[in-house]
Amino acid sequence: MTAATPFSWDDVAALVTGGHGFLGRHVVRLLRQRGAHAVPVGRMQADLCQRDATIALFEQVRPTVVIHCAVQGGGIGWMREHPVESGRDNALINVYALDAAHQAGARVFVGVSSACAYPRVPAAIPFPESLLWDGRPEPTNDSYAQSKRLMMSLGRAYTQQHGMVTAFPMLANLYGPGDHITPDRAHVVAALIQRCLAAPATLSVWGSGRATREHLYVEDAADGVLACAAAALAGTRLGPINVGTGHEVSVADLASAIALACDYQGQIRFDASRPDGQPRKCLDVTRMTTELGWSAPTSLGDGLRRTVAWYRHVLVEGGS
Repeated sequence: MTAATPFSWDDVAALVTGGHGFLGRHVVRLLRQRGAHAVPVGRMQADLCQRDATIALFEQVRPTVVIHCAVQGGGIGWMREHPVESGRDNALINVYALDAAHQAGARVFVGVSSACAYPRVPAAIPFPESLLWDGRPEPTNDSYAQSKRLMMSLGRAYTQQHGMVTAFPMLANLYGPGDHITPDRAHVVAALIQRCLAAPATLSVWGSGRATREHLYVEDAADGVLACAAAALAGTRLGPINVGTGHEVSVADLASAIALACDYQGQIRFDASRPDGQPRKCLDVTRMTTELGWSAPTSLGDGLRRTVAWYRHVLVEGGS
């Protein structure tokens, strides 16, 4: 995978919040491969919910670009049970990261956002960026989605008032090696893979199976985030921009694909007493392909096979 437009990362100082996490570690790896001086930061370096600690850390690094991947999150169950943490903690993290980036003299701030920031029932599917503010997000992750909206709105203000160039890649649902292995935090792909590998007689899937999602392999997501960062460093004010595959798949079809990748032979049952979440979720990737010249190279089938292989290694074979 390569950046869509020629860009030299040589000696660029990049601070990556959440740099030891699911997405962040892939961002850091790609940055280093491309010659950047990448500094990953996580909870061991600073509590980003604390303003003074965040500013002190950013001042120490003095980055050219901040790639903000840090997040307090989980799957639909965790979001529903922790609306305070998913809203409050992310709002604090996002506000303080923006403020610290400005105070440390960063030229560019790339804040990783999410497709869940879109309205629950948008006027058009796939979602174009122009519909971002046209309605309330899905209630099960409303506070988290609003924290992302706050970040994007405040980022625009920093651009207007202080000239810090901002980009906010709104990612489709992430999956891939390195995702959560704890059931309460796992997103849908990770959760279903873990259940399949446990080989129950019946695989229980939350919801009706009719809801649709768009899934983005984590290594592709990291490359897409860096495509946004490169464009921003070249002076392009992207603002919120969709980064995904542009393909939606029903939860029922996803469950079947995961069962196939896991060689699962049991029955699949849908638990309609559990929430579906947003009825449909799919991104319009027109700006991504035209303004960034970038597209996601990994098919869902290939991505699932690689992800299942990682979970087998970690959970079944006891690897790390």
